[in-house]
Amino acid sequence: MRDDEPQTDDHLLALVGNGDERALGGLYARYGPVVFVFVLARVSDRGVAEEVSADVWLGCWRSARAFRRDAKVLTWLLGIAKRQISMHTRRKRLPQQPLDDAQVNEVPSEDLGPAELIIAADQTAAVLHALDALPESLAEVVRLAWLHELPYEEITQVLGVPLGTVKSRVSRARRLLREEMRRQDA
Repeated sequence: MRDDEPQTDDHLLALVGNGDERALGGLYARYGPVVFVFVLARVSDRGVAEEVSADVWLGCWRSARAFRRDAKVLTWLLGIAKRQISMHTRRKRLPQQPLDDAQVNEVPSEDLGPAELIIAADQTAAVLHALDALPESLAEVVRLAWLHELPYEEITQVLGVPLGTVKSRVSRARRLLREEMRRQDA
């Protein structure tokens, strides 16, 4: 892999399939934090999330040749993550609990001043609190759509549910979050 040429996700994954460790590092640099947050939101324990995330990247290394290119690489990685969480939960019999506010690892924007950062942190905490109040099936769709910015079609692949189900869950979650945020403001 040459350092001076930009690599597409598909190209990096093809290189990983041919044993290129630097290409795996490139994918990890792009998606490591997203995969980790995805896992952490489901297992609620940083140590377990680190272990499961490592298993995801090992799975990526081992399965890269099997990637069919009918989905985006991120969708494929989150599918591996979901399977690894499930296997780890069965193995360890861990309860999947919602993430609490203290475990959220936010990266503040460099464009915001101290006052704006405090307001943004308060708003983020309020939304996360409201998100925790949602049923898990709704919260999971919201995390994928809003936090990970996946298109609905990719969410259907990650969760294995029809497109109409994804849309209705997002709509219902939006309504419930709006109601919860109004209650918090009152």
